[in-house]
Amino acid sequence: MLEIRSLEEAEKEFSTEAKCVAYLIKKRWPSGVVCPRCGTKHPAYMPRYRRWYCKTCDYSFSITAGTIFHATKLPLTKWMVAVWFLCHSPKGCSAKQLERILGVHYETAWSMAHRIRKAMGNDAGKLGGLIEIDSAVIKADGGKATGNISYGAKDVLGVAERGGELRLFVLDSLSKANIVHVVLRNLGKVETVYTDACYKLRFLSKLYPHKSINHWLTYGDEDAHVNQLENAFSLFKRGLSGLFQHVSAKYLQLYLDEFAFRYSHRKEKRVLFDLVLANSEAGR
Repeated sequence: MLEIRSLEEAEKEFSTEAKCVAYLIKKRWPSGVVCPRCGTKHPAYMPRYRRWYCKTCDYSFSITAGTIFHATKLPLTKWMVAVWFLCHSPKGCSAKQLERILGVHYETAWSMAHRIRKAMGNDAGKLGGLIEIDSAVIKADGGKATGNISYGAKDVLGVAERGGELRLFVLDSLSKANIVHVVLRNLGKVETVYTDACYKLRFLSKLYPHKSINHWLTYGDEDAHVNQLENAFSLFKRGLSGLFQHVSAKYLQLYLDEFAFRYSHRKEKRVLFDLVLANSEAGR
């Protein structure tokens, strides 16, 4: 595991294309190079072209093939620094900030950031144990008025494993069908589900052991609370308004994925960089 503590160290560690390629190979194929098309192990390497050739499926590929770095014209030295910076910026990184750090055009920085966010949204597996479920309304350009909210906004459903992983989802509406779809896809062996007293979440008592808390009366009653999700939504909204100012409803899910990724791994920040690189193929 590579531990980099500053932007200066990141730029030094990935100062050449060769260093970047060597590190990517180690993270993408820890057991040896594998053809991304057919899965054949140890294809022939062509040093002149810096590519591998698979005789089984007659396919040649580079280290970036099929990843978030695919078909990029930028050097990997800039990509690796960008990945590190997005992983270790507490509230995220705007495209303008990335533009200044990397010395690229705004459109390029914007595209890079979105590609990296896609790799942050590939946490697999189901959540279990003590679960908190809550909803929030997030202001987003191009969204529609939601409930008693007059400005453009989107409904977001949060699902959190208490003390552990967080997942956030943009929904067209907080309908029972949409909520059930998210819950069944993301929950495994559940001990108890905690929600607030929102009537749209009451049906969860038919699916899992369920406790709710009425926020008109109190914010917590012993173990019955949704404080983890309330905290997460608060942090996300502050970061959204303070750092990005405006976010399109079309891309809101990517920003939620980025935030949930960092929040879920807040106790293991050293592995964030490696996790994104490991997910770079899925993020494509």
